[in-house]
Amino acid sequence: MRGRTDGDLMALSGYRTVRRALLVSALGAVLCAFVGAGSASAAPITVGSPLTASFTQETFGASATVLNIALGEPATYVTSPATGTIVSWHILASGGPFFLRVLTPDGGTTYTGGASSQGEVPTSLATQTFTTDLPIKAGQTIGVDNSNDSDTIGIAAVAGSAVGIIDPPVANGATVALSASGSAEAGFNAVVQPLPTVIRVSPRSGSRLGRKVTITGTNFDGTTAVKFGSTAAKSFKVISDTRITAVAPAHHPGTVHVIVLNPGQSTPGAASKFKFKQVCVVPKLKGKTLSAARKALKTAHCKLGKVTGPTGATKVSKQKPKHGKVLPAGSKVRVTVKL
Repeated sequence: MRGRTDGDLMALSGYRTVRRALLVSALGAVLCAFVGAGSASAAPITVGSPLTASFTQETFGASATVLNIALGEPATYVTSPATGTIVSWHILASGGPFFLRVLTPDGGTTYTGGASSQGEVPTSLATQTFTTDLPIKAGQTIGVDNSNDSDTIGIAAVAGSAVGIIDPPVANGATVALSASGSAEAGFNAVVQPLPTVIRVSPRSGSRLGRKVTITGTNFDGTTAVKFGSTAAKSFKVISDTRITAVAPAHHPGTVHVIVLNPGQSTPGAASKFKFKQVCVVPKLKGKTLSAARKALKTAHCKLGKVTGPTGATKVSKQKPKHGKVLPAGSKVRVTVKL
């Protein structure tokens, strides 16, 4: 570690040079009690400090990763209870830029670095909110990387809370042990939008365009899009956290998966399948001969219906229904012919 003053975050609670062996014995019980605490719940979920304590700014004294390894407040999460997407994060800090990083606890006091957000610079010591789009899995936690020795972050004395330091910052894919720890809480958290799941699609097929479909599942609050395969729904409406109605788009025949995005996306499965049946898209027949009309109807998966007009007439003058109408495959189109 680089040189720093007694007020540095690295010296918090006297943990200047805590070695791995001491950390394993001292923090093992805490980590076992808090890592993975809680159960999956509806969106959104806040992981990290609730930011309700009285925080004071402490200097980093080096570039490092700071993470909360225990939280003393009730109903708080050290690790994410659900797989999803971090859509925003909050921090009490100065300096920067700061990066929110996803970390995977590997047991004891070691962590593997994951992806990080873009760098953000707080504009004041008030709680700062930044948006991001970071995938996170159930059981993973979050940390903050700073950039300069003079950067500060809010630290609070909260009974039952513990903060850890990794110096230097953990790199993506690297597995490292905590460099130091202390009895305190770091002022940052992240908002996780759990992945949506599709449990049922009703009806499971459609033979006409614009079919209204009801999607049943979980974590639909915050839905940003609904897709039928790779094609966006014509429209959709979130009825509740467990139900969406969507209008199927124009699509060629075949089976696709209905996908819900929030911005993470549901996983395709047997329950998400929707079958687009063949349809008859009525072609324009006016001006064609009966022979040409029959061919056009066959190509469009329609059939020629009743033909009215004078004997010997072969040229189509009228048709019903009009061209462009979408009907079930095999539907008949009536025509009137003239000489």
